[in-house]
Order: sequence, then C-alpha cells, then structure tokens
Amino acid sequence: MDKESLKARIQNRKAAVEKAPDEEHVVKMWTPINIKVDENYKFIPTNKFAIAMSNGLKSFAMPVLKGLDKVVFDLEVLGKENLEPLKDKGYITVCNHVNILDCSMIATAIGRKDMTFTAIKENFEIPFVRLFVKGLGAIPIPRTVKAMQKFNAAVAELLQNNHIVHFYPEGVLFPYYNGIRGFHRGAFSYSSRSNVPIVPLLITYHEPKSKLRKKPVAKIHIMPPVYPNTELDHRGQINDLRVRVTEMMQDKFDDTDCLRDNTAVIEKYKGQMPIEKID
Repeated sequence: MDKESLKARIQNRKAAVEKAPDEEHVVKMWTPINIKVDENYKFIPTNKFAIAMSNGLKSFAMPVLKGLDKVVFDLEVLGKENLEPLKDKGYITVCNHVNILDCSMIATAIGRKDMTFTAIKENFEIPFVRLFVKGLGAIPIPRTVKAMQKFNAAVAELLQNNHIVHFYPEGVLFPYYNGIRGFHRGAFSYSSRSNVPIVPLLITYHEPKSKLRKKPVAKIHIMPPVYPNTELDHRGQINDLRVRVTEMMQDKFDDTDCLRDNTAVIEKYKGQMPIEKID
C-alpha cells in the first residue's frame, strides 16, 4: 500500500469511528398493533409448544430465505471460513443495516438456527409480519429501565448457552446505503459483559452483471471475530471494541469493489437534507 493509500485509509477509519449514530428513521412502517414490552415480557420463550413451532418455522424458513436472497439480491457470502473457530459457540454479530431483508442475508450467511435478532419494537407491531418476526426468534429492544434489565439478562443467558445474538449497531435502517454509519455502544457492552467475541458483517452493493436486473446485487462479508481486551475495564473494552470493529468494517468497505455513491438514496429517503449532515 502506497503512502497516499495508507493516508486515505487512516482518514476513512478516523471518520468512521467519529460518526454519530443516525437517530432518524427514514423508513416509516405501518404499526397499528401496540405491544407492551415491559419487565413481564418473555424475551426467551419457555412454552414447549411455542419453542417447537419456532424451531419448525426456522427449519422451513432457512432454505427459503437462502433461495430468496439468491433470487432477489444474487447474494454472495464471503468469509465463511472465519466462523469455523466459533462452531457451536456463543457470540455476537453486527452488521450495517441497509435493507429491509438484510436479516435474511445475515441468517443465510451465519447458517445457524440458534440465532436471535434484536429489533425495534415497531417490527413486532406490523400485522402478519410480526408473527414471522417473533417466530423466527427476534426479540424487541425495550425502552424502559426495568424492561431493559430483563432484556440484558436474556441476552446474557442466550450467550452463556452458546447462542448467537445479532445487533444492528447503526440502530436505523437506511435501504441501499453504501458504507457504514455511526455505531451505538450496546453490542460492544454485551460483548464485554459476557466476554464473547463480535463477528463483524458487512453488506456491500454492486452493479448487476445482468441487464435484466435493475437494482444492485449484494455481497455479505464475514470478518474474523474480535475479542474483548480483558486488560481494560468495562468502559475501556466497549470503546476498544467499537473502534476495532468499526475500523475493520471500514477497511473491508474500502477494499471492496462496490458501489459508493449515496446521492440517489439520500434524495429518496432524506429529501433535500444536505449530505454532510448524515455522513
């Protein structure tokens, strides 16, 4: 790598780490159903029938989602070998949130049924869709202190039992956005508290090879696991994990021959908001 390329990489890393998380939801969902996510909400199901139904739905859905990803996105999964050391172990995954169906891409890439997606409450309030969201193992992120305490305990229990828990650290869906945005601290805090690694994933979009495709095709990159630095205290571990994961994802984006221009998606979802305000 020449001096100019190295300088650009360092600048891109620094900019990515310093980005503030985007708090504005650009996709408005129809949520006529209101669910109560409080300290009594069962984040981990205990009903044997419900568990059996969920497992059955996952067994049916996994190959269907894999086929859907191939048809809709011509999805290519890269870096699968990075999961080998974590076979049957618990860990956290993080990914940029750039498609309403990116959860299916992630499920296809990881390929394990014992995976729990954390999601905003509104995803559980969409008619019909909510049944699949919950049935496929997603849990809502609560907004009260008491409920959050129970949520924290559920995440810790899942990781202790060698499950995978997925977080979208950007927090907000931005369809077809090219690159990564600012990260919240949550995923990194859970990694530190449970002493489990984080596997970064990155979705990139590419020009389709076929003229019949109008939308970009997708690749999902699986990167090596990032472990907490146990020589640091909890706060130090959170910041260290966030920086290392962000830099790893930014480097992968920079090294990939993918689409980079966001002008069209910003105009579509953000109106006339200046680009510099959301980058």
